[in-house]
Amino acid sequence: MPYRVLWTMFVLVGAVTHLDFVWLVSDTLNAFMALPNLVSLLLLSPVVVKLTNAYFEKHRVQTLAMASGS
Repeated sequence: MPYRVLWTMFVLVGAVTHLDFVWLVSDTLNAFMALPNLVSLLLLSPVVVKLTNAYFEKHRVQTLAMASGS
């Protein structure tokens, strides 16, 4: 219910304010949604690097084993 009330209030605000302000608020709220994603990307980057290195090391070992077996 609180979400519906808030949504209805913003529909009213969007209908009576200038379009430039509505776009400014929209862009600002989109940036706020992106912030947690950027923080989690930064925090998870060491994990991604570790997994990527492990994958390529495994692939390199398999390639060397296939090349020496031929």
